[in-house]
Amino acid sequence: MLTGALIGQLAPTPATAVVGGLLSHFILDAVPHAEGATFGARAGSGPGVEIIEAGVEFIVGAALIGWIAGSCPAARPISIALATLAALVPDLVDQALNRLCGVTLLHLDSLHWTVTRRHALWGILTQVAAAGLAGLLLWRAAGCA
Repeated sequence: MLTGALIGQLAPTPATAVVGGLLSHFILDAVPHAEGATFGARAGSGPGVEIIEAGVEFIVGAALIGWIAGSCPAARPISIALATLAALVPDLVDQALNRLCGVTLLHLDSLHWTVTRRHALWGILTQVAAAGLAGLLLWRAAGCA
């Protein structure tokens, strides 16, 4: 979310914000990261750690992005919102399709790097580093610094 928001802030137009936000999802999926499968969640196994993780990430990310978009003098709220939503689209589409039909359209296993439980710490650290850097850069780009 934060990377998509940063792209939205930096993009010259709302359309490029959407494209950039969408592409950011696929690029970050190729970086080693932790998710439900890291901790033993299986496709179609019902709500569990993956849904809780996604919910917490969404609430924290939305609150931070909303605060920056609404408080920072140079923020571009429309582009930030569009790019943030675009960055979430692959997960929103594939989570629904996976739960309903057991298929995924937008996530290719060969381009998706989920770490195993043994390397969970590294996967979590890459996510924290990417989100932290994107949040800091968004804060600065939106004129809060």
